[in-house]
Amino acid sequence: MTYTYDLLENLYNAFDPSQPLPAGDPVYVDCREVRGDGEIQVDLGKEMLLSKRETYHLYGGHRGAGKST
Repeated sequence: MTYTYDLLENLYNAFDPSQPLPAGDPVYVDCREVRGDGEIQVDLGKEMLLSKRETYHLYGGHRGAGKST
């Protein structure tokens, strides 16, 4: 195996995106400041309920980001 492959394999297996970080983990990055005001449900809900035309919305995000909650 090449050095590059070994490095990539080690990096890939060092992280498990399906597992949350433990509380207080120093690698956690607080992104609340750049995420907006958190009122997307209210804003989208108003548009969907009040619009006289059909609306289409793509709501995307990383796994575990709270898209369904």
